[in-house]
Amino acid sequence: MNAFVQSYSSSCASAPGILPPYSLAPSGETLPPILVVEDDPDDLFFIQRLIKKTGAQNPVKTFHDGTELVNYLSALAQSSAPSKHRAPLLLFLDLSMAGLDGLWFLTWAREQRNVGTLTTVIITNSSEPEDMARALELGAHRYLVKYPSLQTFTTIVKSVHPQTVF
Repeated sequence: MNAFVQSYSSSCASAPGILPPYSLAPSGETLPPILVVEDDPDDLFFIQRLIKKTGAQNPVKTFHDGTELVNYLSALAQSSAPSKHRAPLLLFLDLSMAGLDGLWFLTWAREQRNVGTLTTVIITNSSEPEDMARALELGAHRYLVKYPSLQTFTTIVKSVHPQTVF
């Protein structure tokens, strides 16, 4: 387990402990997955629907908080045969979640060498300038207030996944 994750988990009383290692099931997927981290089921449904409406054929992997995402990315990085064409390139990340939130994940991601190619788009209810500035300072590529238009989502997905058949 990453020392940063351990120290953050133990120093944050409200944060759950890191989950057991994420299991990477063998898959026939050939397109890189689009990752979504969202703890609200209604918002998750809406984001998944927007992604589907873009026409992207990429699989969508969902997580409920930063802990699950960290476990997945760590397992992917430690995989004995990581497949470059299946490595995720795009992440839609909620900023405010119970446990390990979006700002925490961005802080963790800055310290990881293998997360550098992941385009991170914050999608949140917060329109506070301080939240936007902090997220961008920590490495987010875009900051969207819920709910963005289909055109905005399509532009983002196409810019990150130009090889995808739409």
